[in-house]
Amino acid sequence: MTFSRFLTVAAVALLFATTGCVEVTFPEPMPAGKKDLTEFPSAWQGTWTSHVNGAEAAGEDEIMVILTDRIKGDPRSEDLVLGQNCTLRKLGRRLVLSLPQEEGGRYTALVAERHGETLTVQKFDPEVQGAIDGWEELLGHDRVVKIHKKDNPTKKLKEVQLNPKNRCQFRKLVKHGTTELVTYTKVPEGAAP
Repeated sequence: MTFSRFLTVAAVALLFATTGCVEVTFPEPMPAGKKDLTEFPSAWQGTWTSHVNGAEAAGEDEIMVILTDRIKGDPRSEDLVLGQNCTLRKLGRRLVLSLPQEEGGRYTALVAERHGETLTVQKFDPEVQGAIDGWEELLGHDRVVKIHKKDNPTKKLKEVQLNPKNRCQFRKLVKHGTTELVTYTKVPEGAAP
């Protein structure tokens, strides 16, 4: 799954249903109970680039621009504007971007961590071997709901609903249950990406 990263990652998250990927959702923006941020920290703002390989990406550089209150990526995608079509919350050194799903009042979450001039975006990927079992072990079987097409357990899995009971459980999910999606490098001011 390729995406003009963090932003485009968000667009991809919203496109899961149309691409046939299995969505992972949460009951509310994560981490629960934390206040929404109205702007990105200044160290996160700027132009970021990631070289993406593969047939889908055609080996092109992906560009993402983080502004005070929004993320710009692929010109064909809508900007992600904090408080309008996404929610941003802090989890330690990480930022969590939550995107509302069109149906069901649930949210897809992407986790980003910055180390100097490098930004890594992670997602919850149910297609990684053992991911769902690991989530059930961390949260408990009753807090992981698997939704199949036509509500038939013999049909293809279409959504995994993760329902952490508190921030501590969500933090453990991030630490032990996410998969790296993309890594960006910050473009120095004045340099062409």
